Amino acid sequence: MSTSAVQQRVAVTVFPITSSYDVVGKVPSRFDGEDDVVLLELVKAGKDKEVRSILSKGDYRDRNYRDGLGRTALHWATEYGYVHFVKLLVEHKWDINSQDNKLQTPLHVACNHRGTETALYFISNGCDINILDGNGNSPLQRAIHNNMEEVFYFLCESGANVNSKNKNLWCPLHEAVRVGNENIVRRLIRRGADVNAVTEYKANPFSTAIFYYRIALKNSYSNLDSICRLLIDNGSYLSEWDGQWTPLMSTISLCNSYLAGLLLYHGCKIPTPAECGRSLIVEAFTRCDTNVVKLLIYCGYRVTPDEVEQCNKRIPTFSRSFRRLAFSGILDANTNGHKIITWLRERSENVAPLSELCRVSIRNSVNDGSRDKSIVDNIENLPLPRCLKDYIALEDLSSLIPA
Repeated sequence: MSTSAVQQRVAVTVFPITSSYDVVGKVPSRFDGEDDVVLLELVKAGKDKEVRSILSKGDYRDRNYRDGLGRTALHWATEYGYVHFVKLLVEHKWDINSQDNKLQTPLHVACNHRGTETALYFISNGCDINILDGNGNSPLQRAIHNNMEEVFYFLCESGANVNSKNKNLWCPLHEAVRVGNENIVRRLIRRGADVNAVTEYKANPFSTAIFYYRIALKNSYSNLDSICRLLIDNGSYLSEWDGQWTPLMSTISLCNSYLAGLLLYHGCKIPTPAECGRSLIVEAFTRCDTNVVKLLIYCGYRVTPDEVEQCNKRIPTFSRSFRRLAFSGILDANTNGHKIITWLRERSENVAPLSELCRVSIRNSVNDGSRDKSIVDNIENLPLPRCLKDYIALEDLSSLIPA
């Protein structure tokens, strides 16, 4: 068949495809290389009768035919959500693992377009679930990216690699904390995901969760505390710099007293003002509740008189009558502020008790031995009396520690 004849027929039957395919009369007796575009375009147009007619003749097609994007009819059926075409093409031996110019398989396409039913069908039919696309993303990463929880579970049960990395060293766990799906985070950790995997930009899952919480729409990322606690409980580094923040610095900057207190309880190291470029105690006084301020001191932060004065300047200076009339809660906050200032001033003017200095030293040593992971379990392994273990574990400060 000449090139001009093919172009003419494609123009009539494909662009756009209507009932004109029936007008042509019947399915041609044989397809050559260029005629295979007809089948692909019919699939894209959702022409069920015509596609079935072609597929019923087993020698009319080239299953490996690809368009200019490197895509087969199976790729397009998947993208447009034509599940019946997907099943039909797979039954007729279309390659379920074929990759387009972006190295995406039909399973990648299904995950990219939230095609849950199609993705589950591919997985159940034995497709390769660990093929990486041109950016290094696995189907598991794309499913998590689009919060496809059912597909995620099926991929995990089918043996998907939970620690695959794309070109930016981004892992499935980074995707899970990005979307804020606690169930997916928990399942990934249970299946051995690395909670300390670092991207090209030095972001681990903990700092990634903090970042996406910052930029999320108001109240749209509602489970930061539980996700970060999962990471801490399962071995996330407590003091690792991401180039700008440590976990403690970032949680204080978020005004998150719960996570800041949790990090201190689990044994994070406290950066000095020289290391973080600001006074951490002033930041905590300004942004968090007084429990965090006290925990910082008890965990080894040495406050200076100058920092106490900076904290004192952060207390609101509204008159007592105005505070009572305008904001019923500010009176108590202001009173507590003056109380903590008095306590901080005493701490800045006096040397910490020897028992506290010893506790700080032991906790720092246990942190080193734990490789910057939670020290709670390792404190239990110390060859010390119960009363000393409790003291080192801050049991005497239980009222300050998040539940």
